[in-house]
Amino acid sequence: MKIQNLEDISDIFSIFHDGIIVENHFKNNILILSVEIEYLAERIHSTFTQFEVTLYGFNNVAFSTWPARPEAKPEKLTNIQTILMSELLILESNLIKDNRIEVICFCNQPSDEYDYGGGELSFTVDSAEVKDEAGKFYTIDELDELCKSYWNRWEEQNDQYEN
Repeated sequence: MKIQNLEDISDIFSIFHDGIIVENHFKNNILILSVEIEYLAERIHSTFTQFEVTLYGFNNVAFSTWPARPEAKPEKLTNIQTILMSELLILESNLIKDNRIEVICFCNQPSDEYDYGGGELSFTVDSAEVKDEAGKFYTIDELDELCKSYWNRWEEQNDQYEN
């Protein structure tokens, strides 16, 4: 069940707000990401913690870093394995010029090995698939509904505490 509209592919990453890219595999322009996002995954099954996002035709990757030190200059990384050595926490995503997807990320870094705290990950892609831990594939509408239902429930629960 491939998602082919580029705005929809970008929306996958916005839906996975606060998800962490914990694993990746790249071969033949196919990038497979394991995105740990327990608050959405457990809505499907109480033991689930993540989704798998497969990006087909993944190309033209660049990661513009946010330097950790004020005096440092941003870097532009172009090797996907180097970029994903640090666990990236997804904040949001946008479709930008030249049909590139830009994912704004914060780095969950366990050490001072990296001289940046996040950045903008941009790339081109042809299509994507998203599946849960049981192997069920999702359309963008199903992912959107899953996300909306979580946030509606969250809002209801917080309204109870305020009243």
